[in-house]
Amino acid sequence: MELLPALVGALAGLLGGLVVPRLIALCPEPEHNPAENPEEFPDHVRFTDLAARPGLMLRTAAAGAVVGGILGASIGWGWSLPWLLYLVPICVALSVIDYVTWYLPNRLILPSYGVVVALEVVAAIALEEPAVLVLAAIGAALLGLYYGLIWFISPRMMAFGDVRLGVLLGLALGPLGLATVVVSIATAAVLAVIALVPLSRGGNMIKRKVPYGPFLAAGALVAVVVGRVLAGA
Repeated sequence: MELLPALVGALAGLLGGLVVPRLIALCPEPEHNPAENPEEFPDHVRFTDLAARPGLMLRTAAAGAVVGGILGASIGWGWSLPWLLYLVPICVALSVIDYVTWYLPNRLILPSYGVVVALEVVAAIALEEPAVLVLAAIGAALLGLYYGLIWFISPRMMAFGDVRLGVLLGLALGPLGLATVVVSIATAAVLAVIALVPLSRGGNMIKRKVPYGPFLAAGALVAVVVGRVLAGA
């Protein structure tokens, strides 16, 4: 573990976590989809109301600091650290939104594609390694195709927002190695199953479902740590 990158990552994550409520408030309200059954979803909470919840900023700042510190300790001063730290507040905000509303807004996901790719281009030029961009594209394709197939087979199991988030995480994880991408898939699935076990005892259909976005983000974090440990073994 590298102490200084961990401290820098924790500070960056803390600062990013402080802006998470603002990111949530900036997201437009989702349009109603007539194909959806309202009884299968929780009561909608407006994003502005969610962002204003007491204590939210403190919790997201703490989460950001922990995640940023873990990334800094795992990656060190690697070129992937900037785009991974950029994604900390994005993924924290998306996890909060998805957990409460079961929705992953494009306002946070789509612009992040461009930011991550831009930082990867800088890394590829600095390192003189075009493979960075190739691996990023492969990672995005793998996660996009995998989660896209699940969505195509069963839209009730996975929303298309999860597919878009998967593509974003694939872009970020690909340059760390395709094994990292695979670990993120497996970890997200295991965490989701673990969360479903206690909920499956209830009779309410809503209680037998969980939003997948937080598990995608958690799976990516675990994959980064596991990938770096395996690389150093």
